[in-house]
Amino acid sequence: MADAPADAARLDAPSSPGEVHRLPGLDLLRAIAVLWVMLFHSFLNEGPDEGFAWLCHYGWMGVDLFFVLSGYLIGSQVLGPLARGQRLSFGGFYLRRAFRILPAFLAVLAVYLLVPGFRESPGLEPA
Repeated sequence: MADAPADAARLDAPSSPGEVHRLPGLDLLRAIAVLWVMLFHSFLNEGPDEGFAWLCHYGWMGVDLFFVLSGYLIGSQVLGPLARGQRLSFGGFYLRRAFRILPAFLAVLAVYLLVPGFRESPGLEPA
């Protein structure tokens, strides 16, 4: 008879070191959380229609949901090697995160600095 915890650990672990195991349900929840926050911010200046009023009113909950899910997923990336009996490498973790986050950050920063229309103009009030 197979050992249940060991079988569960093998199911959660990627089959190769470079492969990332995705949990589609959690990705869907994160996407819903992001859309919820975007909906909330899109109606800050004008009230939403009756159908979306309750959803927009509780938009802050999308932020909480996103942070909880992101914390769980990032925690599993950091602690996953320990579950497989490997050594914990914070340097490797931060290097992988930098390669994932920095390209988008630098692209947005370049657009902001190079395209004057994306900057705050004197006629706009800061948010």
